Amino acid sequence: MVKHNQDLGSLFLIPSSIEQNEDVPFLLDHHKKLLKNIKYFIVENEKIARKTLLQIGLKTKIQSVILNKYNNRTSDFEMKEFLKPLFNGNDMGLLSDSGSPCIADPGANIVKYAHLKKIKVRPLNGPSSVILSLMASGFNGQKFKFHGYIPIKNSEKERYIKKMMESVKKDKETQIFIETPYRNEQLLKDLLRILEDKIELCIAINLTGSHEKIYRDSIANWRLKKIINVKKQLCIFLIN
Repeated sequence: MVKHNQDLGSLFLIPSSIEQNEDVPFLLDHHKKLLKNIKYFIVENEKIARKTLLQIGLKTKIQSVILNKYNNRTSDFEMKEFLKPLFNGNDMGLLSDSGSPCIADPGANIVKYAHLKKIKVRPLNGPSSVILSLMASGFNGQKFKFHGYIPIKNSEKERYIKKMMESVKKDKETQIFIETPYRNEQLLKDLLRILEDKIELCIAINLTGSHEKIYRDSIANWRLKKIINVKKQLCIFLIN
């Protein structure tokens, strides 16, 4: 069992609203209370972070909160500098831009470093588009794989989709993936062209928002439908 250093602060992993354009509850009230006194945060986007922190209702004025911007280009040295307040006994928050930290989101290296230094990591309940879409799909939730973004080039994309389809057929493993919103339309067309009739496709759109829509059907039936509007929408794609 790992023994945490009681003199160090805790690293809170804080979810945020998936639908940033709407006022959607994203955190339990008793978790908000745990965060009231935190002054130091690691964030992806300062503007979005401030909006989220205002909804949490910190005791510290938003102008006095310290926001350290983190992404996949942040060096290890910068990351360690961000975390210095923890070693002085201050709690910190790792804040997602959308959904849950470290799930289809940067931040895993921060959490890894915290564990190495015996810092207590405290994940908080909140929305995850990956998990919500799997729940809503009715697909196999015992065995699934999240791919993140799939290849863009046509030849690589086709091979990748076929490989995912083989995993569905052979192992009954649900395949979950995403695309940049402006390429959603093309991805849907490619899926309907490449996948076999009996494969099932679910698309979860704008989860937790007022325009949330979840569609599921066989590829054979998808081909008979009028193509739904996925252009510039926040979509999660699942096949089973």
